[in-house]
Amino acid sequence: MTDLINPVMYLFVNKSLGMSPGKLAAQVSHAACLSQRGSEPSLIDAWYKYGFYTKLVMEARDEEHLRNIEKYLAERDIKSFMVIDEGRTEIKRHTITALGAEVVDKNEVGPIFQEFKLFKPELTLKVKWNDG
Repeated sequence: MTDLINPVMYLFVNKSLGMSPGKLAAQVSHAACLSQRGSEPSLIDAWYKYGFYTKLVMEARDEEHLRNIEKYLAERDIKSFMVIDEGRTEIKRHTITALGAEVVDKNEVGPIFQEFKLFKPELTLKVKWNDG
């Protein structure tokens, strides 16, 4: 058995909201901060030590899906942390925007996360033409 671990942070984002790139980044950042604070110190140390700081942003269809993911993880003894928006910019107050799971060893719990899809935003290319 090897003592090498593969520390990973899984972050889930509410795809149904259609957040702007900046808003999306802020909400995922909130989830990452909460996840780090709620993780085992030894895994956080390893996460930094190995220098990869691996974060995987996963897709959640909507708020209900995020709640189901939270329950699914809790049933498997993985802590998670909801991000609930304050409604100051784009999103209605008290909307669940993201969820962060504690840093885990992917070697041990990877199969738990296999059924989830990576988040892939639908991007629209905007081109600004120079008339001059």
